[in-house]
Amino acid sequence: MVSFILRDDTLESGLISLSRQLQTPIAENTLLLPLDRGTGMIRGIQLEEGLYLRYSRICYNEDTEIIRLASPPGQLRIFNCTFLLTPGSLRLVKPYTQSVLPSASPSNLFLTRNDTRISVMIPAGVFSNTLELLFTREWLSTHLKGMEEKVKAIEDALMAEHPIQVLSENTGTADEGLLREIETELQQPQLPLLTLRARILLLLSNTTSRWPKEPAAQPAIRRNWHVQTMRLVEQRLVQSLEDMLPSQKQLAKEFALSESTLKRHFKAVYGKTMYDYYLEKKMELAKWLLQEKKISVSETAYSLGYEKVSAFISMFKKYHNILPGSLKHTHNRLNPA
Repeated sequence: MVSFILRDDTLESGLISLSRQLQTPIAENTLLLPLDRGTGMIRGIQLEEGLYLRYSRICYNEDTEIIRLASPPGQLRIFNCTFLLTPGSLRLVKPYTQSVLPSASPSNLFLTRNDTRISVMIPAGVFSNTLELLFTREWLSTHLKGMEEKVKAIEDALMAEHPIQVLSENTGTADEGLLREIETELQQPQLPLLTLRARILLLLSNTTSRWPKEPAAQPAIRRNWHVQTMRLVEQRLVQSLEDMLPSQKQLAKEFALSESTLKRHFKAVYGKTMYDYYLEKKMELAKWLLQEKKISVSETAYSLGYEKVSAFISMFKKYHNILPGSLKHTHNRLNPA
């Protein structure tokens, strides 16, 4: 399986990151998938201040995992409303979201926020067609004036410490008509931006008016307080990625649990031990830092709490099957001084 690691710190940064990792440029707001990776394209369009469209028509040669890291505190808060135009062509693969939108779910519309980590998998040879609308909190508030309670309810349902990370449902008949019209316009040589923007505003108005649903509509596991507690434990681990892993004893004391209960419930929710989960996330962050920031392998190692660079290199190779220095070489070829 191939993996790409992104972070939506800005509306455009996800597409830029993918361009670097695929080693192909963005031309006229469009990224063409290299033939050794598959076929298709991803297009990014800034519709107005605070509103951005990402449109994908792709088919990968290998099973492909796209990981969106959680943006750190203090970053611009961005919502992502994704319309899956080819239902069943991708699935959310991490346990926390899988129970909200499993691969067998008929849902083809979901909403997330960029302070939550999300991972999706697109199987090899499967055509995937998606429309993503990214918008800031400020944009949402401006366009839902007089509906402050609605905006707050959506935010509350997607808070980082809340167990629900994805709001999902099916598109309605009116939505599907708008999506067909939007797709037709996106494939025109000259984009009719005025009508495209009008249809997208109507589409978002339709969908946001239906969210959030009553808590009873969520799976029963979401009402289990242990799930919410484990989410808080997970956030604590993520906050420690640039330092040392807190001891199990320390975490158990922080969250008023016995060590055995902490171990058992964390593995039940996340499918792995806290140590394995922590290392996986640390290595994902390391890969992102090397691809996106102009820092050396040794600086990356020290910033993640490693005293010995050799230990970092060994762990990185174990997780990614490549040496960290090779990512720096790729970055330099794509961004010559």
